[in-house]
Amino acid sequence: MKIQIILVKLFILGALFIISNQNLHLLVPQEREIFFDAYIGWATNIIDKIVDATGYVVRFEWLPK
Repeated sequence: MKIQIILVKLFILGALFIISNQNLHLLVPQEREIFFDAYIGWATNIIDKIVDATGYVVRFEWLPK
């Protein structure tokens, strides 16, 4: 349960950083579209990094020779 809460906090914090760094107002439709594009790109990048790390761990040689 703690991991899920940490992930939710990470994604909320990421959204807040995107909003504040780009000075977006989510009530304006054009800026909301910019936010969604940036957020989806950021989330996709995070997921790609997790997949890469998981693939590395799975391929890692765990037993000594």
